[in-house]
Amino acid sequence: MIIWIAQHIGYIFQPIIILIKTIFFPFVVAGFLYYLTISIVDWLTHWKVPRTIAIILIFVVVGLLLLFLILYLAPILQTQLTSLIANIPRFITELNRRLQEWQESTFFAEFEEFEFFQNLSGYDYAKLVDGVIATISQNLWTFLGSVANFVMVALTIPLILFYMLKEGSQLTPRMVDLLPEQYQGEARNVLAEMNETIRLYIQGMVVVSLFIGVMVYIGYLIIGLDYALLLAAICMITNFIPYFGPVIGTIPAVIVALIASPLKAIEVIVIMVIANYVENHLIAPLVLGKKLRIHPVTIIVVLLTAGSFGGLVGVILGVPAYAILKVIVTHTFSFTKRLIREHRQAS
Repeated sequence: MIIWIAQHIGYIFQPIIILIKTIFFPFVVAGFLYYLTISIVDWLTHWKVPRTIAIILIFVVVGLLLLFLILYLAPILQTQLTSLIANIPRFITELNRRLQEWQESTFFAEFEEFEFFQNLSGYDYAKLVDGVIATISQNLWTFLGSVANFVMVALTIPLILFYMLKEGSQLTPRMVDLLPEQYQGEARNVLAEMNETIRLYIQGMVVVSLFIGVMVYIGYLIIGLDYALLLAAICMITNFIPYFGPVIGTIPAVIVALIASPLKAIEVIVIMVIANYVENHLIAPLVLGKKLRIHPVTIIVVLLTAGSFGGLVGVILGVPAYAILKVIVTHTFSFTKRLIREHRQAS
């Protein structure tokens, strides 16, 4: 009955939904920056630097980094992006030609007796490529709209971040004080572990993604791939998506390399494999460790589910959200067992 009534009075909650959508993005960005910088602020305050001064120093350093990106890297990225967009028609023509050559090759003819490959042979690849390009073009405007929205709310992010860094440590005690005294100890442990989980994940993923971006960029320079900085930046950003991110980030580089030669495309794939091997066996264990304790199959399920509900944002936030939920459920189960045991002992 409650669900049925809620469905018919949804308009009452519409202003609240609009408010949440409006403040969601700046608070998420500010929270991301908070967990990225809180360790540095705490380290500076440990060495007797006033907290406000430490926060201002962080803002100055971040501002200088942004200035460097704007003055040095942004023009290069803009030039490469403009050139890439201008060459898309040529890329489509060249890619269609290579796909046609592949269909007519003797290697493909070896498998034509199989129904699957016969379907591939009769498929209109030009239509497929045109459809992919049309989809990218449509989403490009959505992306540009998101960038414009980010610029509008960007001025609020530093203000939110400042108060998070300055007064964020007082939030946990205030939340704990609202609970009954017998629950405060367990609540304090849950909030502390949640805070540590988010901090570990964000700081670790930033370090790992930066490493992947630099390593891939060096590899692209070695093989002489066009638009190396832009393609490496794409790979670095998509690396925030566990498991699937590196593959998604490599697809544009493989397409660009395939236009030059199939050998260069293979070189791009080799670079991706090497970078991910080093990440999974050296960088990620060193930076992230095994503190998240999430099984790979669970991560895949979380990504698929979060992607269905929230799209790209859901995919990026799905794993840390699951890690937080796991902490809450684990502590709740443990706390409930302890209460039952104490009750039995008392009776």
